Amino acid sequence: MTLFHTIQEVIGRINIEKWIDFHRQRRDAYDPIALLTIILFAYARYGYASLRQLEEMSRYDLRCRLILQGQTPSYKAYQRFINHQLKGSIEELSHQVYLCIQNQKALEEAILMIDGTKFEANANKMTFYWGAWVKRYRPRHWQKAMEIVKQLNRCFKTQRIEVHYSILKEPTLKYLIEIDERLDQWLQEVGAIRKGRGIHPVAKLKRELGKVAKSLFSYALAKDILGERNSFSKTDPDATMMHMKYDYYNHTNVFKPGYNVQIGVNNGYIAYSQISPDVNDMKTAIPFLEGYRKQFGEYPKMVVTDAGYGSFGNYVYAQLHQIQAIMKYPGYQKKKEKVTEKNQFQLLHMKRTEEGVPICPEGYQFEAEKVTVDMKTGFPRTTIHYRNQHCEGCPMRSRCTTSKKGRSARVSPQLEKIQNQVDAVLETEEGRKFMAQRSSQAEGAFGDIKKNFGYSLLRRRGESGVKVELGLVILGYNLRHYHHQKGGKNAEVMK
Repeated sequence: MTLFHTIQEVIGRINIEKWIDFHRQRRDAYDPIALLTIILFAYARYGYASLRQLEEMSRYDLRCRLILQGQTPSYKAYQRFINHQLKGSIEELSHQVYLCIQNQKALEEAILMIDGTKFEANANKMTFYWGAWVKRYRPRHWQKAMEIVKQLNRCFKTQRIEVHYSILKEPTLKYLIEIDERLDQWLQEVGAIRKGRGIHPVAKLKRELGKVAKSLFSYALAKDILGERNSFSKTDPDATMMHMKYDYYNHTNVFKPGYNVQIGVNNGYIAYSQISPDVNDMKTAIPFLEGYRKQFGEYPKMVVTDAGYGSFGNYVYAQLHQIQAIMKYPGYQKKKEKVTEKNQFQLLHMKRTEEGVPICPEGYQFEAEKVTVDMKTGFPRTTIHYRNQHCEGCPMRSRCTTSKKGRSARVSPQLEKIQNQVDAVLETEEGRKFMAQRSSQAEGAFGDIKKNFGYSLLRRRGESGVKVELGLVILGYNLRHYHHQKGGKNAEVMK
């Protein structure tokens, strides 16, 4: 069975009427099932297919001409179908295809291998806008606006005009427009240009206030676009400036606009995907699992991740929702290193007492200074702050610390307890097996998409456009993998 027949078989087993309303279809419209079959076939075969490529396949591929019954839809027809039919239901379609082709045993076990990667957005890398600009320059323009208002008040006072504007309230756009309209009305009555005396000083102040108002409006608009992010691209405001591994301009690491794409793979199939503006993978784990629960109705039984996801908040979240989390944490590999003269001063290599108090390489025990509770992650995390009082005169001090008060250390007993549990799981044969599967399945999925099929640069702009594009790419990957699992690899996949 060829890849084309495999896709026809899968589409035939899905209830298409759930997301395509056939009653609203025009009589002369193209068959939506035929268009969907061609789109999925193109994405499964090539990894990504442009609208022009879909039009070319409709004209010259005999299989496509057969299911289209001789019709030749243009690229505009595919564009309308994707934007009007697929854009709002691509997640549901991906979900139905996944349930159709996935093994029932894998669905029940629900072991999710999670990984993330960055895709470069369809935007120029020099169109960045940093959130620090708003914090730095907006107060300056605020102050400048208030100085202009003060000058207006002084000008009105010298001319004995009973008008006074407040400088205590924030100069919102509405407030500045109100001042501008009143000034404009007043200048029309008085006359902005006086014969032989030039422009009225109030008119000059009005112009300056208008320029400042435009700047304040641009900063307010940028602040609204930024949200909780620290940057965006002017070409694609939904894209965030991220540190990419490769730059095809000068082959160096550089900040470029992109999207952080997270996927969860189960039994070789991508079960769920999510687009995140967060650069750090640690912040994406909880929203990703919540999105998975919303689509599947329950949390996965187990999640397997690399060290990029191992944080205290993610561990506690997994425990609260009864998710078995096999998450490496930053420092896991260093913790396994042999203690040498160079790394013996690192806290993770220091000996501990029975109560968990660190002991420096010279044998001196740290003393507790204070205890703090952190709520940044939403879960209370206790941290004990230690200080070594025996650093004065220690021959190892220059190699151990530069602090004048002595070497300090921070220990979180809750986090260390969870990390020890993770260590115990990863040292078992089952733990090593799951980590190996994660590398081959989750990282292998991105490797197949980005390297084998050369898809690493997004073509659509905006979060909604990127969602439907990546949704089709993931659908193509799942269908291609399903065809391989059926034994289609020996039957020439690319036919």
